Amino acid sequence: MSRIKSKKHVGVYQQLLVNGDVSYYYNYKDIDGKKIWVNVGKKSDGYSERDAAVQRRKALADISSLDEPLYIQKRRQQEVVKVRELAQKYFDEKKSMKNHRDAYLKYLNKIDPVFGNKNIYKLKVEDIKNFKTYLIEVEKYRPASVNYYLALLRAIINYAIDTETINIEKNPSNEVKLLKLNNERQRILSEDELELLLASLVHNPKAYLFVLIGICTGARPRSILQLKRKDVDVGNDKISFLPIKNGPQYTMAVHEKLQLTLYDWVRNLAPEEFIFFRENPKIDKTNHISYIAMKNRIQPLMNALFNEGLEANDRINKVSLYTLRHSFGSLLSAKGANAFVIKKLMNHANIKMTDRYIKVPHAEAKKYIDAIF
Repeated sequence: MSRIKSKKHVGVYQQLLVNGDVSYYYNYKDIDGKKIWVNVGKKSDGYSERDAAVQRRKALADISSLDEPLYIQKRRQQEVVKVRELAQKYFDEKKSMKNHRDAYLKYLNKIDPVFGNKNIYKLKVEDIKNFKTYLIEVEKYRPASVNYYLALLRAIINYAIDTETINIEKNPSNEVKLLKLNNERQRILSEDELELLLASLVHNPKAYLFVLIGICTGARPRSILQLKRKDVDVGNDKISFLPIKNGPQYTMAVHEKLQLTLYDWVRNLAPEEFIFFRENPKIDKTNHISYIAMKNRIQPLMNALFNEGLEANDRINKVSLYTLRHSFGSLLSAKGANAFVIKKLMNHANIKMTDRYIKVPHAEAKKYIDAIF
């Protein structure tokens, strides 16, 4: 006889047997989405519709506890979409992003060799955790660099999900925690050390100008690299920077020591041409040189002058391109600039960011204390 649907329980059926006994069933969809019938047992053996309903709920619970239906998982296991394909799409469609070339080169250097040929549908959290451990223990990368690579991989996969290039519920890289950072650099350069650095760069004009701008404006290195001829107002002794983090373009007065060198450098440039234009493999003034290329010109000298004996990942005490910015802020404070002046000149979004530069010498503090009464 045919099966009769239960009036009390969804997906549960009973079938009257020839001998008068009753057999109980339930159904559900399997890994391929196909309906499966399960015989729970006979009434004569003590089974009932309730037993069938309980077993069906358990079967459904096992399926619903998965991130996605089993039949979708099986179908996905047969698909092959390599991480390299997703990265290529990401960088092709994100050409307007800041520091696009640097990001792409870093992807090619570290991420692609590990994950390029990996099928995104088989990429696991453990794979990314192993990559994180490799960057820390083998490459000896500092936390900021480790986080950069993890965040870049995360962005590539998130973009693929958002554009429906792939069909996965969760980005496995989202499950890997970034490292906590200590961004409070302690090392700054004194005026004598800044003079020494400049004197050591006189035979490298482009690097010399970059450092001089950094010393005299406190601009972030990547903002300096994006300077165009039109950003230099010779008539009013002003220079304008694009912010790297947020906010509108901001303007700085051009220091007397910077004027002659900068104005001579930009004299023959067109308004839209970059001050730090690319020269390799050929001169291209419509594109600026990369951060890595500029760093390679200056960092070895900084290491020789100031970083001898320090560990490679000593972010707090090492002198780097960013030390120029931090030295600018500290020198402003030493010359008597208050927090609000420093905040404006360094284009800080929050006065709390400026606090690290406010240092009151003991003699100065005592002068105010003694004046209380």
